[in-house]
Amino acid sequence: MVSNAGQHAVRGRCGRQIQRGPAGMSALQLYGELPSWPVVFAACDSRYFMEHAPAFVYSADAAGSDIHLHVVNPSPEVLSLAGILNATTERRLTYSFNDLPPGLTPEEARTYYACLRFLVLPSLLPKAGKVLVLDIDCLVMQALSLPDKPCGFFPRTAVGSDAHWLREASKVAAGVVYMTDEALNVADAVAQTIATMPLNWYADQVALSSIFQQVPEQFVHHFDGRFMDWEFRTGTSIWTGKGPRKRDNERYLAKKREFDQWQVLVCQFANVILAPRLDIPFKNTGLVTAEPGPLPPIRQHWQDFVVGLYQQLESPLIVEMPRWMFNNSIQSLFPAGTVFLVPHVERQNWHGNDNTLYYMQTVFPWMFTVDRLGWGGGAEFVQQFDPKQPYDDSAFDALRRYLKAGGTKFQQPRGKSMDPGKPFIFVPLQLPHDETIQWHSPVSCEAFVEALCRWADQGGDRPMIVFKGHPVNLASMAPLKAIISGYDNVRYVTDVDIHEMIPRCRAVYVINSGVGQEAMLYDVPVVVFGRCEYETAVIQGQLEDLDLTWARVNEDSVTERQQLYRRWYHWYVNQVCLTASPAAAAPATSGVEHG
Repeated sequence: MVSNAGQHAVRGRCGRQIQRGPAGMSALQLYGELPSWPVVFAACDSRYFMEHAPAFVYSADAAGSDIHLHVVNPSPEVLSLAGILNATTERRLTYSFNDLPPGLTPEEARTYYACLRFLVLPSLLPKAGKVLVLDIDCLVMQALSLPDKPCGFFPRTAVGSDAHWLREASKVAAGVVYMTDEALNVADAVAQTIATMPLNWYADQVALSSIFQQVPEQFVHHFDGRFMDWEFRTGTSIWTGKGPRKRDNERYLAKKREFDQWQVLVCQFANVILAPRLDIPFKNTGLVTAEPGPLPPIRQHWQDFVVGLYQQLESPLIVEMPRWMFNNSIQSLFPAGTVFLVPHVERQNWHGNDNTLYYMQTVFPWMFTVDRLGWGGGAEFVQQFDPKQPYDDSAFDALRRYLKAGGTKFQQPRGKSMDPGKPFIFVPLQLPHDETIQWHSPVSCEAFVEALCRWADQGGDRPMIVFKGHPVNLASMAPLKAIISGYDNVRYVTDVDIHEMIPRCRAVYVINSGVGQEAMLYDVPVVVFGRCEYETAVIQGQLEDLDLTWARVNEDSVTERQQLYRRWYHWYVNQVCLTASPAAAAPATSGVEHG
C-alpha cells in the first residue's frame, strides 16, 4: 500500500480526488506511434512479443478490434514481426516502444514488464479515447462489448494472508483493465503509484487495488469470469494464459496455435515490398500520431509507385511500416526464395541476400530506380551507361519542358534570382547529414565548401562562387554558412530560384546533388566531386586541384557535352527508371507534363 506521506490528489471526471504517490520513476521516453481510435492494448518485452503477440493480434483482429502493442527494448526481429503482423491483419495495428531503465535486477525487470502497460496507458488515452488493457498472453475469443462506464477492473476476493502486500494484490486480477479518456486521472494515478513503489512482484495489482478503492462505484465497471477466464470456457470474451497454463493447458495452446498462423501466411508470397509509412516521418523522431489528410505530392509518388509494383509482381505482399523499423531480419522470417524490394537503403548497409532489390525516388519525383546494389552513386546501373548507344532527344526534351514549366523536387521561390556582377559558379548545398553524403561522397560538405571558398579567394580571374542553402533544412546550413562568411569572393543565398540561377552561371559544382542532374537539362557544365547516378555524363572534379577542375570546365566541348547529356537521359529514362504509376506500365516520362 502506498504511504500517505507526501501524497497529493488528482482530480478528474471520475469523481472525487484520487490520492496517488508523488512522481518517482523517471518519465518514460516513448517512441513509435499512438493510435487515434479505441484499442485493445498489451505491453511486453521482446521475448514475450515473439512468443505471444501473433496469437494476441490475430485473435483481436478476428474479433474486430483495433490493436496497440508496446514493447520495451524491441529487438530487430520484433520490429520485423511487427511489420508482418501489420501486413497480414485487417484491423488497425500500431506500436510504441521504450528502453528498459538501467540498473534493474532480473526480478525488478520482470516486475517492470508486468507493470509496463499501466505506465504507458496515460500516454494512450488522450488520443485513443477508450483502451482495454490486456495481458499479452490473452486470446480475444469474440467481439468485445466495451463497458459504458469510464473505467473498469476485475475485482477478486482477497486471500487470507498475513502479508499485507499479497492480500492487497489478490484483490485484483490485472489481466483486464478498462479506461476511457474520462478516467485519465485514474490511469495517471495508477502509473504514478507504480512509479513510487519498489519493483516487487504484484506491484501492478497493488497499485490497481489502491487506486480503484478510491473511485466512486458509479464510475466503475466490474469484469468477472463471464468476460475473462483462465479455465478457457466456451463463451467468455477473453482467455488469459495465467501462470503455467500458458505452457501446459492443451485447450489454450490449441486455440493459440489456431490463431498464430503468420509462419503459414508468409509462405504465400513470392515478392515482399517494404513500403515506408508516408503519413509519419521516415526517421525515428519520438512519439508520433498519424494525422488524416492528403499526402504531400512528393510522398504521393511513393504510394503510387508501391501500388504499381504490387500490380505488376506475382504473389506480392506490402509490408507498410515506419521506415526506421525496417531491418534485414525480416528476410529470415520468410522462405529463402522470397524477393524483397527495400526502400531508401543499399546492400552495403542493409546487408540483404541475393534476392533483395533496392528502390529509391529520383530527383524527378514520379521516377524511381530499382537496383541490385542500391541507389544514386551506389547503384549497379551507374556504370552500365554506354555513351555510344543510339539515342533520341525525346526524354531530354520532355524533362526540360518539365523544369521550364516550374517543376522541381523541392519548392523554389519562383522567378527570384540575383546578379553577382561577374561570372560565377553556382553551388547548391546539400544536407551535411544526408545519406547520399554519408554513403556516396569521399568529402564532407564542410570540407567541400572550405576548399571552394579558399580557391575562389586566391585572386586572378577566378569566378565568384554562389552557394545556395538547402530549402528543406536551412538550420543545418549554419556550419557551412559560417565557413562562407570568412571569405570575400563568395556569396551565400537562400531566396533564389535554382532554375533562374543555373542558366546564368558558368558551371554548377556539386558533390552529388540531384540539382546537378537537373542542371544537365540546361546544357551548362556540371562538375561532381562524389558518386552519383549521372557521374558518367558530367565533368569529374578534383577538390585537391581546383585549378585543373576549372580548366576542364573551360576546355570542355559544348557540342559533345550536350550530345552526351541527351544520350545519358535517353538511357536513364528508358532503361533505368520506372514510373510511379498505378498502371505500372507507363513510360518514365509520362508524368513530366504534370510537374
